[in-house]
Amino acid sequence: MGIRFHKSIKLGNYLRLNLSGSGVSATVGKKGASINIGKRGTFLNLSPALVGVNGTGISYRQRILGGTGSKKKQSVSASEKVKKPAETPQTAPTAPAVQEAPKPAAHVMPTPSDILENYSRSQEARINIHRYADPVRTLEDFRRDVEELDSEAAKELAALNIAGDEDTIESFISSYMNNLQLAYDVRVNYELEDHILYVDLDLPEIENLSEVYPALSRGKITQKKKTAAMLREEYAQTVMSLGVFLSAGFFNQSPYIDEIVMSGFTTVRNKDGDLVDQYLYSVKYTREIFEQTELSELGDLYAFILRFENRINLSKTFSFKSVKPYEMESVMQVNAMVEDAVLALKEWGYKSADISRIYAELSAMKLESVSDYVREGLRLLSESAES
Repeated sequence: MGIRFHKSIKLGNYLRLNLSGSGVSATVGKKGASINIGKRGTFLNLSPALVGVNGTGISYRQRILGGTGSKKKQSVSASEKVKKPAETPQTAPTAPAVQEAPKPAAHVMPTPSDILENYSRSQEARINIHRYADPVRTLEDFRRDVEELDSEAAKELAALNIAGDEDTIESFISSYMNNLQLAYDVRVNYELEDHILYVDLDLPEIENLSEVYPALSRGKITQKKKTAAMLREEYAQTVMSLGVFLSAGFFNQSPYIDEIVMSGFTTVRNKDGDLVDQYLYSVKYTREIFEQTELSELGDLYAFILRFENRINLSKTFSFKSVKPYEMESVMQVNAMVEDAVLALKEWGYKSADISRIYAELSAMKLESVSDYVREGLRLLSESAES
């Protein structure tokens, strides 16, 4: 699989930041049970197997501690405090009364309606993650933020970000990505060039989606298998929503970014059995439209995407046809790919002096990937050895 852009960050599902209109919370855990900590409290998350709906991809959560916004106190309540005994005449001091540890609350299994409601909420968050994106800030918003900073060093950094210092902007992007993790594994490759952020998004596979969903039958929860059409529609909505969500996040890192070229791809095997990148969409998102759009209320996501210059071919049955992504044609990108090709040739034992003789020819070529430059380098080295 070829990577078009050098900077790459993988987002996984072990420590997860959960985004919602009420703020951000963190989930720690992997399988079975995990703990979610947020301002609304601390919750125990039970796996689908524990609630009897294994295979649906849903879980159930139960509050185990109140949050910062809760009216319940974390300390022992008045009814749980040890009552002071009545004063009685005594000749010697007695040992203080010892309070028994409160018994843990008995686990309450979720009702069928609880399970269906929880599934509905989690499904909405998965397929419409763009609705949880922060509103895209304007240049005036960024300038106002600078004025509110106390630290001169922070102000200087923010000013560099606004002015378009690429190292500073990329540090903001890297920080944003390193602190954002999703419920599924994806990889983001990106490059910034002259007000445009180019992003290649390695999308989750359709096989990652749950093939069943919970339904109510005679008062009990049963599992129903999703049709192929249901899976295609869910997958299309998920991968398009993810691209819009990340684009909004990138715009919010710097006002210098006027456009984001978001290209989403999956890895498939071609007719020869080789793994290749198949791009499902490539869209040129513009900052102005994002600033004017309330993503939390966005209904028709596909219609929103079609407002931008795009390469996306989605059928009425929610099947994607492969597209060619927009390219970043720049000296910087070519030089970076040539340098990677040179390193590969050196690792294979070719001498620096021999590589130097073909460097100019490689740099003059306009190829699409590092592997293409390596292939051409091998050809030129072979021809040079024969002459």
